[in-house]
Amino acid sequence: MFELKDRDGLARIGILETAHGKIETPTLLPVINPNQITISPAEMKEKVGIQALITNSYIIRKHKDLREPALKEGLHELVDFHGPIMTDSGTFQSHMYGEVELEPLEIIEFQKAIGSDIGTVLDIFSEPEDKREKVETDLKTTIERTQLSADNKGNMMLAGPIQGGRFPDLREYAAKEMSKINCDVFPIGGVVPMMEKQMYFTLVDVILSAKKYLNPAVPVHLFGAGHPMLFSIAVLAGCDMFDSAAYAKFARDGRMMFSDGTRFLKDIRELPCHCPICTGHTADELRSSPNQEKLLALHNLYVSFAEIRAVKQAIHEGRIWELAETRARAHPNLLDGLKCFRKHTDLLEKTEPLSRDLAYLYTSPESYYRPTVSRLKKRILERYEPPKTGIQVLFPEATKPYSRTYGEHISKMKDKNNVAYWVDSLFCPVPMELDEMYPISQSVISERLEPGIQQEKMRVLKEFMDAGLISPEIKHWQGKETIESIPQGEPDVFDMNLARVKAVADMQFGKGTGRALMDGEVELVLSDKTHRIRNVMLDGQHILSMRAGDGVYTLKIAGAQILHKTFPSPKMRVIVNPDSAEFNRKGKSVFAAFIIDADPDIVPYDEVLIVDEKDELCAVGRTIMTRDEMLAFNKGMAVKVREGLKD
Repeated sequence: MFELKDRDGLARIGILETAHGKIETPTLLPVINPNQITISPAEMKEKVGIQALITNSYIIRKHKDLREPALKEGLHELVDFHGPIMTDSGTFQSHMYGEVELEPLEIIEFQKAIGSDIGTVLDIFSEPEDKREKVETDLKTTIERTQLSADNKGNMMLAGPIQGGRFPDLREYAAKEMSKINCDVFPIGGVVPMMEKQMYFTLVDVILSAKKYLNPAVPVHLFGAGHPMLFSIAVLAGCDMFDSAAYAKFARDGRMMFSDGTRFLKDIRELPCHCPICTGHTADELRSSPNQEKLLALHNLYVSFAEIRAVKQAIHEGRIWELAETRARAHPNLLDGLKCFRKHTDLLEKTEPLSRDLAYLYTSPESYYRPTVSRLKKRILERYEPPKTGIQVLFPEATKPYSRTYGEHISKMKDKNNVAYWVDSLFCPVPMELDEMYPISQSVISERLEPGIQQEKMRVLKEFMDAGLISPEIKHWQGKETIESIPQGEPDVFDMNLARVKAVADMQFGKGTGRALMDGEVELVLSDKTHRIRNVMLDGQHILSMRAGDGVYTLKIAGAQILHKTFPSPKMRVIVNPDSAEFNRKGKSVFAAFIIDADPDIVPYDEVLIVDEKDELCAVGRTIMTRDEMLAFNKGMAVKVREGLKD
């Protein structure tokens, strides 16, 4: 059983429960070869803190001196590790050295017999260069074997590999079919040659193609991914677990792994690392050590798990994009992998959080193509209703919030006529009244954008003009000259704060929401210190609070009641069963196991209405999961309730 604990888009922290303990993901499972153990599992656990490991059941079965004690005493005694152990099936050996002499069910029964926590299907490995016809045949066999294995897995958890070669549509098909089968882990298979050849664009493409249709309640394992420079980009794509023997193989060759690449010890003069191995030795001492292989293997593990911790912290902070963009600079092909995310924007937007606690940082041109940026553009185009005026002014990017930076100029133009104000931000043209909303105000952007980004901004400006939001006659800000060009007319009665209330509501909840929430006597409570909107009152009732950190709303129960009456089900709704409804009315949070359905447009950290099967309002809260996740998970919190109707 897998439980979601925290997330940043597709990247997530979860708990996988096994017969021998819990695994907190994302994590690395070091590969143990029982015939050639460089570092014992017990020492790995003590020094590096491994939670789980992986070993090969085919190798154990093949060698009598391993097979007999494994069958008699169990796998955990054999390798002297009593935490979770995953076993591979021999697929890779079959692929590399010819057909293995066993049937799919034989290896499943053997994995069960030796007490594997997570056994793996004997699937068919497809090479990236294999032709489509062969890959389709291999995939069909893999799916058949997985179903057979699932029917006979007993109490053992089962890993069902997602094959499909280099073909994204076959990976999608594999994900759909495998999600119908009772698997506990979904490894992305057939990717080791892609990583060896540094085909990172293809690697990301096949991972995201599979993620699109995989059951989200099942963790995704990336077979053979053991280099720390790859972890952040793989987690960004939705991978939860990794395995590799690279820590030992590289050490055998005198190579040291780092988060930005690999170096030969013979070429190192200064050790650029703070792990116990590097702080306890000089490079010369490592070169002359009789225990060099073990020391380098330990170093490689220390670095790998340090990177896992960095990835987890980035998820907690909402910084996984920044970390992946930084790591991608380590190799041009890895940067190609990052660029592949643009191809899957629709998928990424579904799990992109409404906002983050920390600011959006523009670290590279790739930052411009994050899903938070693409969704902002779409929502302005689809949801924003501009003021009815023929005069528009476009200000350049400036210190945020823009309405304060340009406040004096706006006042002078307001005295002359009714004007609509826009800012040519990095993301897209932004209406002035949205300037405090995430990520517009909560962003740090380079002052010197690359030519390609400047051209893309011009294309987007034209897109806004073609959509009718911005007039081709818009006045580009030229200081005093622009003010003087505003014709004298009736003084502008435009109220920036009221416009902000309406525009943010439409952006956050959907077009038309602002009008519904302002249908009556509106009173705004402003901060004494910043003079920004804090609370919105309607006919004396507190309906909304505007969060200082991200400029979006916290929905109060009175506001929820208005929206509940305004919009039909399932808009903005999470529908719960009767057992949950009573608890939710009392302010208790919603757990995934009790959800019947939800609005398919919900994204993480949305404000939502919790309703029962009769569409009676029970509570209001903030989501953690998407609709697909709510319906897939059987454990874990899905909505954090803020107010229940009976509070």
